Parts: sequence; structure tokens; C-alpha cells
Amino acid sequence: MPPNAANFAGSSSLVSDVPQLLQNLPALPTISTRLLAMMGRPDADLKGVGTLIASDGVLTAEVLRIANSSMFGLRSEVRSVLQAIAFLGLERTKALACTVAIKNYLGNALQIPALQRTWRHSLAVAVLADELATWTQADGAEAYTAGILHDLGALGLIAMSPTRYLKLLDEAVASETTLLELERIHYGLDHCEAGGFLAGVWNLPPFMGEVMRLHHAPLKQAPFTLLGLTHYASRGADLLGFSVVNRPPDTTSPNAIEEFYEQLTPRQKERVALSLADLQMLIATRVNAMES
Repeated sequence: MPPNAANFAGSSSLVSDVPQLLQNLPALPTISTRLLAMMGRPDADLKGVGTLIASDGVLTAEVLRIANSSMFGLRSEVRSVLQAIAFLGLERTKALACTVAIKNYLGNALQIPALQRTWRHSLAVAVLADELATWTQADGAEAYTAGILHDLGALGLIAMSPTRYLKLLDEAVASETTLLELERIHYGLDHCEAGGFLAGVWNLPPFMGEVMRLHHAPLKQAPFTLLGLTHYASRGADLLGFSVVNRPPDTTSPNAIEEFYEQLTPRQKERVALSLADLQMLIATRVNAMES
């Protein structure tokens, strides 16, 4: 579990100590890192994945609860991890198990308001990245996992000093200064830089480290790559009311979802059947299913 972040609150040397404090954060659960290493690998052994997930009773129970929730709307009850894999698919089950493992890792720290808002934003980005991936026939489960992980750097900063981060978020509500700039002022680096650092410390797959480092940067890749999907999903989640900063969406900025849609081919556009209101409802439903 994350450390008692109150230990670091108010430390005058926090900014200079950030790299060391990030390095001292407990690593992600072994199950999470092993599942992440299997993401996108067609040679991943179905039985091996099932055995890995089933080795953790708490994880298994939560995976089965969510698999049987309205989030997926399955007609038959899922009673085992192997059944979940059969109904949801291997990649989807791995993504779901990884989400649950990270949520369990955060544990009671999710009661911290700043962490709650960041985690809810991450869930929304995951759901939206998954949906955008279906429009392009990309790997939705991999996009979902990237959405869950993209703000791990922010979770790390919050774990070090929740009081400082909550103050930062309060400042961001009324300030024209961006969240990234405020993070640099308060911590000496932003959550993208912190995420890239943690990805290296925790030996996460390189493509996940890239997403964590660059999801706020101007997009230099095709929009349908994993980084592109996460970039647009993060902006889109903010637009739909799932921002980390508690303020109304910025209607003066380009609409990220419309911008993404305009880059689709005519055939891809035929797969899009959801309005912005439908997307907002879809995200809220699935985020609530994960949180309940």
C-alpha cells in the first residue's frame, strides 16, 4: 500500500527530495506488473493468466463482481476467472484484473479527496479510450489499461503529500495557470515527469512509460496509437466532466472528441453511434460500477 503520505506533508525539502521519495514508494503489486508485462502479447497463456489472477482471492472476488455487474451486461453468471476470460476475452480480463489490483494497492488512501478525483478521472479516461479504440478497431483492452495507468505519476505525487496536492487543485480552480505548471511549482516536476520516473523504477513496459510521460504533450504520433487514444481520452474526459480539477469544462478549447472523430475514415465513422451525452452516461455508468 502507498505510504502514509502525511509523513511528507509540509516538508520544506520536499521539492529537492521528490525523486528519492518517488523511488521509495512501494512498488505496484507483483500481479499488476506481471499482467502488464503480458499486455498485447498474443502468446500469453490463457491458463497461466487465469492461475495468476486466481492466486489472489480478494482480486478474484472483485474481478468476478465487476464481470457480473451492469458494466458488461452478461446474460450468464460468471463464477470463475476462466469463465470471465471465456466471456470477456483474455485481454479484457487482464485489463480488469490490473485495474482492481491497482485500486487495492491504493486501498484506504482513496479516501483522500485529491486521490479520489484523480482515480475517478483515470477510470473515465480508461472507459473513453476503450470506446475510441472500438471506433478505430484498435485494441480496446490495451487502451483501457493505458487510461488507468496514464496518471500514476499524479498518484505518486499525491501519496507523497496529499495536503500539498489538494492545495494545488484548489489553486487550479481559480487560476489560469495549468495543472502541470502548478505541479512544477509545488513539487519541482509535473505528474507526467513523475510517471515516467515511476515507470522506470517499477520496470513497466516501455509503451506504458511513454503514455505516462507524453499524454499531455502535443501529439506527434497518429491519433489511433495507444498514446494518441490516451491523449484524446484524457482531454475528452475533462470535457465530459471528469476532470481532476473541480471546475466547469473549458468550452473555449477545441472539442477533443470532435477533433478525434474528424480524423476517422468514412467507414470508421459508421461505427460511431454515441452522442456526447451518451458517452457521458456510458462513462458514468462504468466508473460507478468500478467504484461500488
